[in-house]
Order: sequence, then structure tokens, then C-alpha cells
Amino acid sequence: MSRRTVTAALAALALAGIAGCGDGKPAAAPSASASASPTASPVVAGPPWYDEVAPVEAAGELGGKASPCPMGIIFSVPAKWRAEAVTAGRDAAIGDAVPVCEIDAKPAGHLGFLRVWDADAGLSQQYTMDKFLDANGDVTDRQYRRTKAGPLDAFEATWVGPDGTRERALLVSTIWGRYLLTLGGADDEEHRAMLPAYQLAKRTAKNNRE
Repeated sequence: MSRRTVTAALAALALAGIAGCGDGKPAAAPSASASASPTASPVVAGPPWYDEVAPVEAAGELGGKASPCPMGIIFSVPAKWRAEAVTAGRDAAIGDAVPVCEIDAKPAGHLGFLRVWDADAGLSQQYTMDKFLDANGDVTDRQYRRTKAGPLDAFEATWVGPDGTRERALLVSTIWGRYLLTLGGADDEEHRAMLPAYQLAKRTAKNNRE
């Protein structure tokens, strides 16, 4: 190939690169405040995600064979939170999510629950989460993001329920299927007070390999 031909080819590639850059402005970062579609997982202090909240100290693990709720997911729980298996099955399902465990915060001085649901419907994370939220009534201010629960891939949502209280859910993908962890409190103050327990569950989640 002649030097003139090589030079022409390089010039064409350079022009193509310039055209691909558009106006030269950097792409906008995804909004940390939310929308109908999930963003990557930015760190967001304050409402609605409160990522600055540190997890409370762990007092034990839930999900193993010897725990009150044997499940395909294991995570740590704080002191005094009382776990109990839910055996109502599909009769108590919300959307495609079937409750399997309820962790009561009342013994720790809070009015609310951390609940675990079997949500392995074989559908997309967005569909599964939306079906759960749709079944909860007239919810508003839905916000989503992709995130991690321990080392596991997860899909997180926050919304305002029909009673005006902020709620939270985490759909975790395990080797045994998907589990949905939800946090609900009597009001926004209780919701924020229980976030350290939710953060503990989120950061310590792992596959049950027993």
C-alpha cells in the first residue's frame, strides 16, 4: 500500500472519530434521584437512599438450617430482632412474591418489620419489583437502582406507600433464585430508625451453601 493511501485512510478514521464524539461535551451522569428506570448504584446521602447510614452491629445470622427461617439466602440480623418463619405460602403472596420470613423490630424498640419473600418468578428484576409495588396499592415516588447485596447482584427500590410512609425493598439474586427483602415501618421516623438493620442485611447477604 502506498504512503498516500495509508495517509488517506488515517485521515478518514480521524474524521470518523471526531464525528462520533458529537459536540465534544461529556455524557451526563445518571441522576441519583430517580426515575422509572434504574441507574447504576451511586452513593446517595440523605433521602431517599440514606447511603450514609452505617449498619448496626450483627448479633447472629438468619437463613441457615438452624435458624428460625431456613432459606436460600443468609444475612446478619441485629440483637433483639425476632425472626419467625411465614408458612401461609401463596395465600399471603403480594404480586409474585411469597413471604417466607418476618423479622419483628418491636423487641428492639421499633415499630416495623424486615420481611423476606421468595420472588423467583423467572421474570426480569424490574417486572418482579413493579408487580410487587403495584400490588401494594397506590404507591408514589418510585425510585430504582442496581446495586449489590454483599457480593450478590441486587435491584433496589424505594417508594412512598398509600399511607404516606417511605418504604424500601431489595431484590437479591442468589444461586437458589431471587429473594426480596422489604423494610416497612409505622412512619418515616421508624423507617429511618430501622435503616441500620436493613443496611446490615444488605451488606452481609450471601448464598446459603449449607
